[in-house]
Formats: sequence, C-alpha cells, structure tokens
Amino acid sequence: MEEYWVKTVASVKAQVSPEVYNLWIKPLRPGNNLADGRLEIFCHNDFAADYVRSHYGTLLESAMAVERGTHQPLAFRADPEPRIRPEKPESTEPKAQPAATLPTHEPKTQPVASSQGMGLLERYTFESFVVGACNQFAHAAASRVADGPPLVYNPLYMHGGTGLGKTHLLHAIGHKVLKERPHEKICYISSEKFMTLFIDYTRMGRVNDFKSQFRGVDMLLVDDIHFFAGKKGTQEEFFHTFNALYGDAKQIVLTSDSLPQDMVLDERLRSRFAQGLVVDLHPPDLETRVAILKKKAIMEGIDFQDDVAFFLADAIQTNVRELEGALIRIFALSSMERVPITMALVKESLRNTLKNPDRRVIPIEEIQRTVATFYKISPMDLRSNKRSREFSHPRQIAMYLCKKLTNHSYPEIGEQFGGRDHTTVLYAVGRVNEKQSEDSILARQLQSLTEMLSH
Repeated sequence: MEEYWVKTVASVKAQVSPEVYNLWIKPLRPGNNLADGRLEIFCHNDFAADYVRSHYGTLLESAMAVERGTHQPLAFRADPEPRIRPEKPESTEPKAQPAATLPTHEPKTQPVASSQGMGLLERYTFESFVVGACNQFAHAAASRVADGPPLVYNPLYMHGGTGLGKTHLLHAIGHKVLKERPHEKICYISSEKFMTLFIDYTRMGRVNDFKSQFRGVDMLLVDDIHFFAGKKGTQEEFFHTFNALYGDAKQIVLTSDSLPQDMVLDERLRSRFAQGLVVDLHPPDLETRVAILKKKAIMEGIDFQDDVAFFLADAIQTNVRELEGALIRIFALSSMERVPITMALVKESLRNTLKNPDRRVIPIEEIQRTVATFYKISPMDLRSNKRSREFSHPRQIAMYLCKKLTNHSYPEIGEQFGGRDHTTVLYAVGRVNEKQSEDSILARQLQSLTEMLSH
C-alpha cells in the first residue's frame, strides 16, 4: 500500500499548487484497511482531516484508483501517533517486496453501503452542532428523525446555502441512529457518489447489486440532491430507490441548496421531495458565528481569544464553512510557525481572503452594465428575449454574477432580466458553474468581471 500511496501523492502533486501540496497533501500517510472497505489516511489533526476530505478527497481517491486499478474509499482522520517523520524521496519507483507480501487478487468493487456508517464524519454530531435562531427548526427536525419510529417526517428535506450546517445535521442523524440502534442499516452518500456508483455498476452489468445495496437499508441519507439536475438516468434510478424505501416505511433524509420546486429535476422527484417536511437553514447571526468558532477552538484545544473570534465572525458573515476554513488556515499557520494565534497573525494570514463586512452592495443594474460592456452589447439586450448565443451567453453570465455577488433570490433576479421565471435563472447559474470548471477562458472572464465589480 505504501508503494501505491507514493505514486498517488506524486500524481496529485502535479495537479495542485506547491502551497497546497506542502501544506495538505505531503503530510498525509496511509494506515490500515478498515472493516467497511475504506483505507485510513492520517492527517496532522481533525481540522486537517476535515479540510483534506472536503477539498481533495475525491482527487486523492481518483488518483489512487488509477494507480491500483480498483476504487477504494478513503477515511481521513487525525494521526493517532503524531510524530516527525524523515523526508522520503518522492520517487515513484516501486519498492522491491517479497512475493509472499503481494495480494493474490484485488476486489472488483467496494461495498456501496455499510451498516457501520461508512462515510460519516466523526466530528459531525449533534453534540458538536451549534444551535441558533438560524437553524433551530432544522436541528429539532433532525433530532426527531434520529429518535426513530414512528416515522413523522418522511422524507426530511433540509435546504440552504453552502456551509450552513445541512451536511453536519445529516451526519449527526446517522451517528445518533448507529449509537442508539446499531442493528439498523444506515447509508450516507453524496448525490455525486450515488451517480458515479450507478454508472460504474451499470458498466459492469451489476445493476441489481447496486439496487439491492441501496434498497435494503433502514435509513438513506443523501447529501446535495441538487447535483442530480440534468442527469436523467440517475434521476430515474433514484426515483425507484426512493419509492422502494418509502413503500417499506424506511426513513429518507435529503439536503439541497434550494427548495424542491426550484430544482431542475423531474416533476415526480420534486413532488416526492416536497411531500415530507421541508426545513431551511439561514446564515447565522454574529452571536452564533462566535459560538461556532469558540466551540471549534475548544474541541481542538486551540488557545483562541475573544477578540480574534469576534473579528473573524464579523468579517465572514454568511458561510460557516468559510468561517471554519479561515480557522483551519490560521491554526495551520500558527502550528507551522510555532507562534500563538493573535490578531496580527489572523490579519496577516487572511489578508487576501477575508471579506470586508462593510463592502458596498452591488446593484443588479451595475452588473448588467458591466457585463454588457464587456461583451459589447447593451444592457437592454440582456433584458430582451433575443435567444442567439451573442446575447444568451452574456445573459447567463450576468445572472450567475447577480446570484454570486448579491443577496437577491432567483425570482428577484429573474424579474430584473425581463420578468423571466426563477427556473431560468437557476438553469443559468447551474450552467455557468458547470462550464467554468472545464472552460479556462470562461473562468478567466468570470474572474475579470468579478474583480471589476468588486472595486
């Protein structure tokens, strides 16, 4: 396994920046194969484990699969024996091993689901969740679902913006069920992973194995269900999985970034998602953000002063994940330089990432003017019904920037673009998000427009 890991790290090194490699990838080391089929990957601490899992987990799993010829999920966790290890050469030359140590075969696939909570993040529990006015209803609903039968809310559908606690509550439900009713089969999975596995099992002619894995659980927890938008085959399969579980009175919990009716999904799915309890999570207020930071600091044993906590909570106002990311970066820098966390250190380490809470509000009209000038058309063209690419492409860009740079809702943005329906704006935002990851020119244009509008 050490040989495969050296090759995996070398592959990932070529795909990330030197700063990312040295800070997050290089310190990782492989551990043991777990009973649920995952491979342990040890990190400096819990902060690093969470960060690597969310930002580079998929990249590392993919690179590992290429090197081994088979996919194996990775379990990122804090190193139980932290120590300074000598530098190892980054050669990808395989090490000589006795023939007896080589495995006789590789498993063709890994299990899809596990009754032991495969994929649940250890730190995402109800005990570590900070409750405030912004998430009190969602927390209560999640707690009730975790308490078990009789089914009251099925499905439970939690929605809200990025980094507001949806995933945390989803994992917390799984942990509580496994603790109180360990005999139950729990499956947590992201919608992206569901789709990937469905494709893989279909390619191998093992669709029935895929179906039996998901339709034989007592509770299905699916994260980011909006990822299914535009994936007709995956939607069809999930529709039948949903019906099978619902018909057998099995609990289903879903998370998304928007309401069921606002998603670009098959109407049958949207109606089923809305038939249970739909709860939303809002951005936390200042007091809740400070409480989140303090709780994270206590959990990690970090000496974190109140003035630093209030500074961060005041500067990062909408996204808990961004707030935690800032804390991770500060803690990593403090650990690397062996200096205490002070206000000066915070301002220096995050000078390029912290947002000014007093930044000006950008009007939609200004975004339309800037985009129109950039693409050499008029603002009126963006609000018109002209459908040629000359006008539709800038219109989608403008809608995307309105959603990214303002707090306006999809319907409000649509109204400013000639009274268009909110689903049109939703599609435009999703389309631009999807294209910019594979179109470097578009990505640079979006960066240029964002910088123009931010000054």
